[in-house]
Amino acid sequence: MVITARRTSPVLPVLAGAWSIVTAALGGWWWWRPDRVPFGRDPQAVSGPLDWLPAGSVGPGLVAAGAFGLLLAVLARTGRRPAPTAASGAVFALVFGVVLPGMQPVMFAGYLVAMLGPVVVFLTVLAGAWRWRGGPAVVAAFVLIAVLAWTTGFADAAVFRRYGEVLVGAAAKLEQPAYLTFLLACGVLFAVIGARAWLAARGGRPAPAWTRPEAAARWGRAATVVAMLCALPYGLVRMTWLTPWPVGPDAATLAATPEIRLHGLLLGLAALGGAVLTAGLVARWGEVWPRWIPVLRGRPVPVAAAVVPGALVATLFACASLPFGAQVVATDEAWMLLLFPFPLWALSLGGAVLAYALRRRRPQAPSTTWDNG
Repeated sequence: MVITARRTSPVLPVLAGAWSIVTAALGGWWWWRPDRVPFGRDPQAVSGPLDWLPAGSVGPGLVAAGAFGLLLAVLARTGRRPAPTAASGAVFALVFGVVLPGMQPVMFAGYLVAMLGPVVVFLTVLAGAWRWRGGPAVVAAFVLIAVLAWTTGFADAAVFRRYGEVLVGAAAKLEQPAYLTFLLACGVLFAVIGARAWLAARGGRPAPAWTRPEAAARWGRAATVVAMLCALPYGLVRMTWLTPWPVGPDAATLAATPEIRLHGLLLGLAALGGAVLTAGLVARWGEVWPRWIPVLRGRPVPVAAAVVPGALVATLFACASLPFGAQVVATDEAWMLLLFPFPLWALSLGGAVLAYALRRRRPQAPSTTWDNG
């Protein structure tokens, strides 16, 4: 097996150029008006490196990044000098995809999954229940849990109203997460461009032994197990909030703030659901849609359907690793790394996703051109 590259559409370089132009314009605005920089305003809420930088340095830095990114996009579009393009893409991926975004994107994504995940799962199971032998039982279990939560006051109308007020208050603070997610998009975008350029630079050379499907299946299984285990501590700790002996806040506090208890449980369920989805990277249902998925049941799962969200989540964990590690050191609470092992989680999940992609990739005919988009 040899490493090859193929030519497709120029969409990635175009997107990279658009990102660069917007970034340079945003940097110019903040250079002119450093008082409008949304980072570092609250010394007690440091969530990433941008909160540590002087406001006056953010604008010039983004202008320079936008100019260099535009040059890199042009190189990617022309397909020339793939080696420097690959190196530059790796730098952009490291700076904008790992170092700068900080913790807010992963927190935002976690809250979003916690709010929408149960609804999406229930509607999906409900839509596919009639073609799945265990479907009616699962739907009945969902309904029973909802009825019990409502009748016991655990999650009734009053709790949901208070929970909605919390969400509305959080929505008013989305300016900074939006900018950080924009920077993260740059890291992902230029990482793909750099990877394709690296493939072009290695065109015609034999692929390393560890990238062969049979090898990827072996080490990918180990990476998947580690990633699943990383998701369990937080999810299981949150599930103790269902008992009279919760870990963290005491039972009286949770009883007085049921909206916080509901939110914590939803976050815990999101973590446990993530562990289940991670298992799909080595399970049969990760390659063929299961019977309870409407319309798609029995069809092959597109590789991108698992690789794209898995890679994004691994990137979010990598972003959170640096600021979270600094927070752990500052507060001398090393036990938090057991609940949120972001560095190990990012590496293991990224490895599991890469192994899945290597295992399921299709052989391609050699090409003399490299894929620029």
